[in-house]
Order: sequence, then C-alpha cells, then structure tokens
Amino acid sequence: MSDGKQAPPCPRVTIIVAPRERFEQAEMSLASCFETTDTPFEMIYVDGGSPREIAAVLKHEVERRGHTYIRRDGYLTPNDARNMALPHVRTDYIAFIDNDVVFQPGWLDALIKCADETNAGLVTPTILVGPAKRMPDLNIHHAGGILNIETGETGKTMYRRHGFEHQPYLATKGQLKRQETGCTEFHVVLARKAMIDEIGPFDPNLVGFTDEIDMALAARAKGWKIFYEPDSVVAYAVGKKLTWRDRPFFCVHWSPGRVMRAERYFYDKWGLTHDFTRQENFLRDHRRHAFPFKRLQKLVGWRVTVTLTTLICATISALASPRLIRPNPSPSLTES
Repeated sequence: MSDGKQAPPCPRVTIIVAPRERFEQAEMSLASCFETTDTPFEMIYVDGGSPREIAAVLKHEVERRGHTYIRRDGYLTPNDARNMALPHVRTDYIAFIDNDVVFQPGWLDALIKCADETNAGLVTPTILVGPAKRMPDLNIHHAGGILNIETGETGKTMYRRHGFEHQPYLATKGQLKRQETGCTEFHVVLARKAMIDEIGPFDPNLVGFTDEIDMALAARAKGWKIFYEPDSVVAYAVGKKLTWRDRPFFCVHWSPGRVMRAERYFYDKWGLTHDFTRQENFLRDHRRHAFPFKRLQKLVGWRVTVTLTTLICATISALASPRLIRPNPSPSLTES
C-alpha cells in the first residue's frame, strides 16, 4: 500500500563537473552549486589530479549526496574529463560546468526551461567574471554572442564575439533578452543529451581553448539551435591568487606548445586560415596570473616580467607534464 507520500521527481539533468585550470576554487564552486540548485539533478564529478586534501573534501561532499565521484591522480584535459563522464548519463539534459564557477539561485531551472521552450540543443547562461564575493556585481564575460565562419580572399576565417562583454551586469541586465545565439562557453552550458549522442564524444585533441567552439560548430552542422538564456546567471570566479598547489596544473594546462598544437589541429579540422595572434596574446597575458610580478614590473618593465613569467611557467610545465594523462585519440562512450 502507498503511504501517501509522493516519490521525488526523477532528475531530468546531469551536472558534469570538469577541471579547468586550477583546484583551489573547487570546494567553493561545488558548495555554490549545491546551495543554489533546487531542481533535482544527478552529478558526475570528474577530478583529475587535485591535491589530496581538496580531493577528500570533494569526494565526501559529492558522495554523501548520492552522486558519482570519479578520480584520476593525473591531470586531465577538460574534454577527456567530460568524455569520462558521458557513459554514466541517463538524463535528457547535461549541464557541463567548470570547477571554478559560482551560481545564482535558479540558474539550472532557467536553462532547462529555455531548452524545453525552444527545443535548443545548447543553452548558454549569462556568464559574469570576477571575484566570487562580489557576485552578481560583476562585469559580463559572455551573454550569447556571434560565431561565424566567413570565406574571403585569404580563405575561411572565424569571427567570434561575446555579447555584452566587459559591460557591468547590474547596469546592463535590463537589455539582456533570450535569443538564438552562435556560441557558448564551457564555464557553464546546458546540452541536450540527444544532441551529444548525435555529434559524438568530445574531441580529445582539443585541450581547453577552442573545445566549446568545436562543440558549437558540430551542433550547428547537425541542425541544432543554440540559445542564450539571460535568467540563468553564473560567474567564472577569478581574483584569488594562484598558490603553489595550483601552479603546476595551471602551467601544464596553458603550455604554449600543447595549446598551439591543438589550435593548429582545430583550424585544420574546420578548414580555417591560420591566424593565431589572438591565442598567442591570450597565452602571454593569461600566464601572468601564475606570477603577476607587479612590483618587479615597476622596476624592470613589462617586457622583462613577461619574459620571466614565460620562462618560469615553461620550466614548471616541463617538470609537471608527466602528470598529464595523455588524451585517448579514439574515445568511445565507455570509461577506461
């Protein structure tokens, strides 16, 4: 006989967490996810090489709520981590999130509602950027955007622009409207499982720079729509200084050799003319998060500090690279 109690609703979405570039934000990000997510969900947390103290907390918090925690002692690329989780997904939707994101209440409900109402294959939220403690009084990083491949005299080129990038969110949010868009970001994105099944596993040759573009282009090639949902608000949490526990993974992840090999592969895959000025500038500037050297820069100048940062990061990457688990060149939807 029934005791009159209704069974809890079956989750329609699985949250897959993948490592991005650091680990020190992971506990805060996971806590924010649990605290702000009301809709039922399953979670698959893929942890690649986090320090043991952090790993113990992540494992405890994930498993005590009945979710799945997968640990590898070596460093994982984001796409390899996502592919590792895909065989465990049984829900209609997948919310891919990085391990350094914080969330506003209702973020997941809004993404699912948008997908239901638009039949979109991918839905991207409003992504802010800045210190987590200031959320949501931050600038916009991504609010939909443009992703076009254009053919000109020099061949096929890619044009990408984030919507409302660098605009203050609180002053701008009244202008944000749900609309079809060209691209997403893997900081947070909702995907329809049927779309993932159709486009196949994520490309293991991409190491975390153009992986979301590759997914968007593959989805569009199959006729799937991509929508931007303004009522879902998350933030890529930056501002906290990298520690020595984070620097090896950070330097391996942003190794110029690995990243640029992946970029050349991506451009060849989609028949694009090689132009890597944007990527090279990003790598030069982004690596400085590991070693800002602000005081030294005042003494010796920008060029010297950039050169020094590059040399230090290259040395750390060379020493830490044996911890990187090499990508599987032929991924299948079975966990190795």
